[in-house]
Amino acid sequence: MGKTAILAATAAGRDLAQRLCRDLPESEVVDYRHGIRKALEQAWRSYDSIICVMAAGIVVRCVSGLCRSKLSDPCIVVVDEAGRHAISLLSGHIGGGNRLAEKVAEICGGTAVITTASDVSGHTALDLWAEEENLTVGHPERLAEISAKLLHKGVLHIHQQRRFIKTLPIDFRPCTNRHDADIVIALTPKPTAGLQLIPRIRYIGFGCRRGATVDEFKRAVVDLAEKDGLDLRSVGGASSIDLKSDEAGLLELGNQLNWPLRFFSKEQISSVAGLSKSEIVHRKIGVFGVCESAAILAAADRGRKGRLIIQKRKWERITAAVAETEY
Repeated sequence: MGKTAILAATAAGRDLAQRLCRDLPESEVVDYRHGIRKALEQAWRSYDSIICVMAAGIVVRCVSGLCRSKLSDPCIVVVDEAGRHAISLLSGHIGGGNRLAEKVAEICGGTAVITTASDVSGHTALDLWAEEENLTVGHPERLAEISAKLLHKGVLHIHQQRRFIKTLPIDFRPCTNRHDADIVIALTPKPTAGLQLIPRIRYIGFGCRRGATVDEFKRAVVDLAEKDGLDLRSVGGASSIDLKSDEAGLLELGNQLNWPLRFFSKEQISSVAGLSKSEIVHRKIGVFGVCESAAILAAADRGRKGRLIIQKRKWERITAAVAETEY
């Protein structure tokens, strides 16, 4: 759920805000001495979730000009100062608003108000399902159209390039022809009238010299995309050796790109055989290479192996390689 800002418009509301803050991890009550609108605008840029203890109309008027996309906007939950109703107002699915509203209602002893159509109808919420299955939405503008089709027909046809998803929701039907599919799951998207979903099963392994900057890491990522053809929508995270777990540039890269980072021990890195070796790296940190092994280890998932698809590439202070989960 990330960081949560809590705003209140009255003294009674501030009491409830403090109560919510005590029970919600990574939350804080936000000062509004310069006005609710200004506080909401600042919270919009800095927090993943916003709880407003005030009238819904105030919130709607304040954020109406800020909304851009359900994939990037923070979720907003509005709760009355008595805590009777917690309304999921914005970004209910992928932003986590519905879950947050339920949590707020639980703390307050009130009722969560959920109005998203899929929740009311009992059908699969496409954006939430895609996020849970680690899939990137190729054309977010088609989400509403395909979701409406599900609500109207009650079922969607789905085609998979490989069997990335073993168990489909009950209102999805497998489809062998991608041209007849409402949803296509593929690593190499092609033109389709349906919704394209890209599995995030590729992982970048990094090696670096001490102090490499986030801009150097970003340059490497851009080169992997432009020169090596890596579709960044298929990237599920990055990795390295645990000696680099405090590298500020790498940590900032993960933060900016919203990539989970994994760090492996020397023993784990050394356990991956058949890769290129560097005597210089071995003398410095005790392993013959980092980036290729880290990528393969990160791509290994629930019994599946990782397969190297881009071998080690070098920049001035960074090395990188890319592995893919085998299906």
